[in-house]
Amino acid sequence: MKTKHYFVKNLQQFVKDTEAVKKLKKYLDDIEGIFPTIEEVFGQTWDENQINIELNNLTGSPKYIYKNDTHIVKMGIYNRNIQKKYPENLWGCLFHETHHAFMRPIVYNKGNKRDFNGGFKKGEPFTRSFQQTVYFKLKDKGVINEKICNDFLNMHRKEIDSDAKDLFEEYVNMFSNDIDNFSKFINYLKLEPNKNLFTNKDNFIVDINKVKIFLLIS
Repeated sequence: MKTKHYFVKNLQQFVKDTEAVKKLKKYLDDIEGIFPTIEEVFGQTWDENQINIELNNLTGSPKYIYKNDTHIVKMGIYNRNIQKKYPENLWGCLFHETHHAFMRPIVYNKGNKRDFNGGFKKGEPFTRSFQQTVYFKLKDKGVINEKICNDFLNMHRKEIDSDAKDLFEEYVNMFSNDIDNFSKFINYLKLEPNKNLFTNKDNFIVDINKVKIFLLIS
Protein backbone atom coordinates (compact mmCIF):
# COMPACT_ATOMS: atom_id res chain seq x y z
CA MET A 1 0.00 0.00 0.00
CA LYS A 2 1.44 3.34 -1.10
CA THR A 3 0.41 6.95 -0.80
CA LYS A 4 2.30 10.09 -1.71
CA HIS A 5 4.22 10.19 1.57
CA TYR A 6 3.86 6.70 3.05
CA PHE A 7 4.70 3.14 2.08
CA VAL A 8 3.37 0.17 4.05
CA LYS A 9 6.09 -2.47 3.80
CA ASN A 10 4.39 -5.57 5.16
CA LEU A 11 0.69 -5.22 4.40
CA GLN A 12 0.62 -8.78 3.04
CA GLN A 13 0.73 -10.08 6.60
CA PHE A 14 -2.71 -8.60 7.28
CA VAL A 15 -4.53 -8.86 3.95
CA LYS A 16 -6.93 -11.48 5.31
CA ASP A 17 -8.34 -8.91 7.73
CA THR A 18 -10.08 -6.89 5.05
CA GLU A 19 -11.82 -4.60 7.53
CA ALA A 20 -8.53 -3.63 9.20
CA VAL A 21 -6.91 -2.99 5.80
CA LYS A 22 -9.89 -0.87 4.76
CA LYS A 23 -9.62 1.23 7.92
CA LEU A 24 -5.87 1.60 7.45
CA LYS A 25 -6.32 2.88 3.89
CA LYS A 26 -8.93 5.38 5.06
CA TYR A 27 -6.58 6.47 7.85
CA LEU A 28 -3.65 7.01 5.49
CA ASP A 29 -5.88 9.01 3.16
CA ASP A 30 -6.99 11.16 6.10
CA ILE A 31 -3.38 11.85 7.13
CA GLU A 32 -2.44 12.63 3.53
CA GLY A 33 -5.28 15.14 3.44
CA ILE A 34 -3.72 17.26 6.17
CA PHE A 35 -0.04 16.57 5.31
CA PRO A 36 0.19 19.91 3.47
CA THR A 37 -0.83 21.66 6.69
CA ILE A 38 2.11 20.09 8.53
CA GLU A 39 4.36 21.37 5.73
CA GLU A 40 2.76 24.79 6.01
CA VAL A 41 3.35 25.05 9.75
CA PHE A 42 6.89 23.71 9.43
CA GLY A 43 7.59 26.12 6.60
CA GLN A 44 9.03 23.57 4.23
CA THR A 45 7.72 21.05 1.73
CA TRP A 46 8.62 17.44 2.51
CA ASP A 47 11.56 16.67 0.21
CA GLU A 48 12.66 13.26 1.47
CA ASN A 49 11.65 9.71 0.60
CA GLN A 50 8.40 8.13 1.68
CA ILE A 51 7.98 7.29 5.35
CA ASN A 52 8.07 3.50 5.66
CA ILE A 53 5.39 1.90 7.82
CA GLU A 54 6.07 -1.45 9.46
CA LEU A 55 2.82 -2.92 10.76
CA ASN A 56 2.31 -5.16 13.76
CA ASN A 57 -0.82 -6.50 15.44
CA LEU A 58 -0.56 -4.29 18.53
CA THR A 59 -2.90 -1.50 19.62
CA GLY A 60 -0.49 0.61 21.65
CA SER A 61 1.93 3.42 20.94
CA PRO A 62 3.85 3.49 17.63
CA LYS A 63 7.56 4.23 17.36
CA TYR A 64 9.56 6.40 14.96
CA ILE A 65 13.13 5.51 14.04
CA TYR A 66 15.57 6.68 11.38
CA LYS A 67 17.83 3.95 10.05
CA ASN A 68 19.97 3.68 6.92
CA ASP A 69 18.68 7.03 5.65
CA THR A 70 15.11 5.79 5.96
CA HIS A 71 12.20 7.12 7.99
CA ILE A 72 10.40 4.22 9.67
CA VAL A 73 7.24 4.15 11.76
CA LYS A 74 6.43 0.90 13.53
CA MET A 75 2.74 0.87 14.36
CA GLY A 76 -0.16 -1.44 15.06
CA ILE A 77 -2.81 -1.93 12.42
CA TYR A 78 -5.31 -2.05 15.29
CA ASN A 79 -4.11 1.18 16.91
CA ARG A 80 -7.06 2.86 18.60
CA ASN A 81 -6.61 6.07 16.60
CA ILE A 82 -7.07 4.21 13.32
CA GLN A 83 -10.44 3.02 14.61
CA LYS A 84 -11.69 6.57 15.23
CA LYS A 85 -13.64 8.72 12.82
CA TYR A 86 -12.10 11.71 11.07
CA PRO A 87 -11.00 14.20 12.37
CA GLU A 88 -10.81 12.64 15.86
CA ASN A 89 -8.31 10.15 14.40
CA LEU A 90 -5.77 12.96 13.99
CA TRP A 91 -4.73 12.68 17.63
CA GLY A 92 -1.61 10.52 17.62
CA CYS A 93 -0.23 7.37 15.98
CA LEU A 94 1.13 8.08 12.48
CA PHE A 95 0.18 11.75 12.69
CA HIS A 96 2.38 12.25 15.75
CA GLU A 97 5.30 10.23 14.38
CA THR A 98 5.22 12.23 11.15
CA HIS A 99 6.12 15.31 13.21
CA HIS A 100 9.20 13.44 14.44
CA ALA A 101 10.16 12.76 10.83
CA PHE A 102 9.91 16.46 9.99
CA MET A 103 12.07 17.38 12.99
CA ARG A 104 14.84 14.83 12.43
CA PRO A 105 17.05 17.01 10.17
CA ILE A 106 16.69 19.88 12.65
CA VAL A 107 17.42 17.76 15.73
CA TYR A 108 20.51 16.17 14.17
CA ASN A 109 22.66 19.00 12.96
CA LYS A 110 26.13 18.18 11.58
CA GLY A 111 26.57 15.39 14.12
CA ASN A 112 25.37 17.52 17.02
CA LYS A 113 22.10 16.45 18.55
CA ARG A 114 19.82 19.29 19.53
CA ASP A 115 17.56 19.03 22.57
CA PHE A 116 14.44 21.19 22.40
CA ASN A 117 12.93 19.48 25.43
CA GLY A 118 14.96 21.20 28.13
CA GLY A 119 16.54 17.97 29.28
CA PHE A 120 13.21 16.28 29.94
CA LYS A 121 13.55 12.78 28.55
CA LYS A 122 9.83 12.06 28.62
CA GLY A 123 6.84 14.04 27.48
CA GLU A 124 8.24 15.53 24.26
CA PRO A 125 7.07 19.09 25.00
CA PHE A 126 8.50 20.46 21.76
CA THR A 127 7.17 17.80 19.38
CA ARG A 128 3.80 18.02 21.10
CA SER A 129 3.80 21.80 20.71
CA PHE A 130 4.56 21.34 16.98
CA GLN A 131 1.63 18.94 16.75
CA GLN A 132 -0.64 21.32 18.65
CA THR A 133 0.36 24.20 16.37
CA VAL A 134 -0.81 22.11 13.41
CA TYR A 135 -4.13 21.65 15.23
CA PHE A 136 -4.41 25.42 15.62
CA LYS A 137 -3.80 25.77 11.89
CA LEU A 138 -6.39 23.09 11.10
CA LYS A 139 -8.87 24.94 13.30
CA ASP A 140 -8.20 28.18 11.42
CA LYS A 141 -8.87 26.31 8.17
CA GLY A 142 -12.12 24.88 9.49
CA VAL A 143 -10.88 21.29 9.27
CA ILE A 144 -11.41 20.77 13.00
CA ASN A 145 -13.62 22.82 15.29
CA GLU A 146 -12.58 24.65 18.43
CA LYS A 147 -13.84 21.89 20.71
CA ILE A 148 -11.71 19.21 19.04
CA CYS A 149 -8.70 21.54 19.02
CA ASN A 150 -9.11 22.19 22.75
CA ASP A 151 -9.70 18.48 23.41
CA PHE A 152 -6.38 17.67 21.74
CA LEU A 153 -4.65 20.41 23.74
CA ASN A 154 -6.02 19.02 27.00
CA MET A 155 -4.97 15.50 25.98
CA HIS A 156 -1.41 16.77 25.55
CA ARG A 157 -1.58 18.37 28.97
CA LYS A 158 -2.73 15.11 30.56
CA GLU A 159 -0.12 12.92 28.90
CA ILE A 160 2.93 15.13 29.26
CA ASP A 161 5.14 14.71 32.32
CA SER A 162 4.48 17.23 35.08
CA ASP A 163 8.08 18.51 34.98
CA ALA A 164 7.77 19.29 31.28
CA LYS A 165 4.36 20.95 31.36
CA ASP A 166 5.66 24.48 31.89
CA LEU A 167 7.94 24.18 28.88
CA PHE A 168 5.11 22.77 26.77
CA GLU A 169 2.89 25.72 27.73
CA GLU A 170 5.72 28.11 26.94
CA TYR A 171 6.12 26.68 23.46
CA VAL A 172 2.37 26.63 22.86
CA ASN A 173 2.13 30.29 23.86
CA MET A 174 5.00 31.16 21.51
CA PHE A 175 3.43 29.44 18.53
CA SER A 176 -0.27 30.06 19.17
CA ASN A 177 0.38 33.80 19.43
CA ASP A 178 1.28 33.66 15.72
CA ILE A 179 1.24 30.29 13.94
CA ASP A 180 3.93 31.55 11.56
CA ASN A 181 6.24 31.71 14.58
CA PHE A 182 6.91 28.00 14.26
CA SER A 183 8.29 28.22 10.73
CA LYS A 184 10.19 31.38 11.72
CA PHE A 185 11.72 29.42 14.59
CA ILE A 186 12.77 26.58 12.27
CA ASN A 187 14.30 29.00 9.77
CA TYR A 188 16.11 30.80 12.59
CA LEU A 189 17.71 27.49 13.61
CA LYS A 190 19.03 27.04 10.06
CA LEU A 191 20.96 30.32 10.05
CA GLU A 192 24.72 29.78 10.28
CA PRO A 193 25.26 31.79 13.50
CA ASN A 194 22.60 29.64 15.20
CA LYS A 195 23.98 26.19 14.39
CA ASN A 196 24.85 25.52 18.03
CA LEU A 197 21.51 26.54 19.50
CA PHE A 198 20.07 23.85 21.79
CA THR A 199 23.14 21.62 21.54
CA ASN A 200 24.26 22.36 25.12
CA LYS A 201 21.64 21.64 27.77
CA ASP A 202 23.35 24.04 30.19
CA ASN A 203 22.54 26.90 27.80
CA PHE A 204 18.92 25.93 27.24
CA ILE A 205 17.36 28.94 28.99
CA VAL A 206 19.71 31.32 27.20
CA ASP A 207 18.93 29.71 23.84
CA ILE A 208 15.17 29.76 24.28
CA ASN A 209 15.36 33.43 25.30
CA LYS A 210 17.26 34.15 22.08
CA VAL A 211 14.39 32.59 20.16
CA LYS A 212 11.84 34.65 22.09
CA ILE A 213 13.72 37.87 21.32
CA PHE A 214 13.94 36.92 17.65
CA LEU A 215 10.24 36.13 17.42
CA LEU A 216 9.37 39.35 19.22
CA ILE A 217 11.28 41.54 16.78
CA SER A 218 10.55 39.56 13.59
